[in-house]
Amino acid sequence: MLVIPAIDIHNGKCVRLFQGDFAKVTEYSDDPCRTAQRWANKGAQMLHVVDLDGAKAGRPVNLEIVRRIAADTGLPVQVGGGFRTPEDVEAAFAAGAARVILGTAACSDSTMLRGLVSRFGEDRILVSIDCNHGIVMTDGWLRSSSLSPQELAARALDSGIRTVVYTDVSRDGTLRGVDVDSIGQLLSTGVGVITAGGVGSIQDLRRLKTLETRGVKGVIIGRALYTGAIKFSSALRAAGSRRIIPCLDTEGGRVVKGVNFKKLKDAGDPVELATVYEGQGADELMLLDISATDEGRRTALDVVGRVSSAISIPLGVGGGIRSVDDIGRVLDAGASKVCINTAAVRNPELLQLASDAFGAERIISAIDASAATTTYPDAMDSDGGGSGRWVVCACGGKKRTHLDLIEWARAVERLGVGEILLTSVDRDGATDGYDLRQLRAVTEAVSIPVIASGGAGSLEHFRDAFTEGGADAALAASVFHFAVLSVEDVKSYLRQEGVDVR
Repeated sequence: MLVIPAIDIHNGKCVRLFQGDFAKVTEYSDDPCRTAQRWANKGAQMLHVVDLDGAKAGRPVNLEIVRRIAADTGLPVQVGGGFRTPEDVEAAFAAGAARVILGTAACSDSTMLRGLVSRFGEDRILVSIDCNHGIVMTDGWLRSSSLSPQELAARALDSGIRTVVYTDVSRDGTLRGVDVDSIGQLLSTGVGVITAGGVGSIQDLRRLKTLETRGVKGVIIGRALYTGAIKFSSALRAAGSRRIIPCLDTEGGRVVKGVNFKKLKDAGDPVELATVYEGQGADELMLLDISATDEGRRTALDVVGRVSSAISIPLGVGGGIRSVDDIGRVLDAGASKVCINTAAVRNPELLQLASDAFGAERIISAIDASAATTTYPDAMDSDGGGSGRWVVCACGGKKRTHLDLIEWARAVERLGVGEILLTSVDRDGATDGYDLRQLRAVTEAVSIPVIASGGAGSLEHFRDAFTEGGADAALAASVFHFAVLSVEDVKSYLRQEGVDVR
């Protein structure tokens, strides 16, 4: 799913309107070309440029700026605003646009639309469906049409269009979230959708990501990026490929696996398994020294060194890490990232110290959670959204704390960690599926990536972790160690199901 920064041009400046109202304009830059270069430098793969002056005038006004943006960034640029005739469209392509978006013209002239698709191709002509309370808007969102979004989508499909840009005018510029139900209704017509309007959080991107299998191709973000409500790097992670991570739980230098953190069985040599999983296409590996904390010792660095030397993919390491010095030693031994659990429960400040010292991207908060035996009413969200239902466990899942899972997840994000490894103690090793309710509650509560762990037993479980749980990655052990599934099996199935994996 593409993340596409929006550059709206008005009077030569980069601005954002509130719900399309020209009287409610916020200026973010006096140089749209410099803004475009900024997004290119941050990793954008496409830019969405709107000629607001053109939309109001009924003809393109800012094509020279479009030309400079396309030339300076080298990125594909999709442009809309005021394109009403074939000559307007031809001028946009001559200026370097990769795609041209038609709104008003698409509503009024199906014959012209069909001709443009025939001449330039279905990949280069898009239709803009700008909707306000169920009605398509035209003429720079100043007039209402008689069409519903579904009717215009059907007309576009009949003209050869395959992708539309759908904007919820009532939400545009408000940061109040996306309307996934309306987007779902539009997808039911069979058209591909690039959506815009209302995106205000990483959770919005996760919700849209679950619709990717149905045809959501990208999301356009404006005000949320310009105000800092969403970091572009975080948006790319949330919208990007999902990861599969085999986990090596080690004890005494061997990989072991049990059920609910108990009844451990030998599963093999960590180096041999690590090389097998890398060969199968694993995105990362997780190495957890599960007895280190109980035994009061540091992480077994010799095992870390042997495994990291044998593979080229990222390696996360946890177990027995109690201080910033411990983190440094584990990273020096070859780890790419470090997981911290019990030590953070005892001393939350360690997470902030670690993030400051080594960077958020190298610090994972490992959270083991179990169903609460008692619901804590004072911890419940106003909407009952997960708080009070699970408690955090420490010491390898053996010790239940009084920490509420959702509150703790929010706390570790504030402390600066880059990712959460969420393990359901109740599901661990049982192979009956991830705790999707628990997973969804956490992914809805935080903006940082969440790795689902505990319970994977079938191909469908991996799919559900992504499409229903909102996970950014899925970790598993038993199904891989005992050859129930391979990483290749999982990725092949996920691709068939439309889940974006590497």
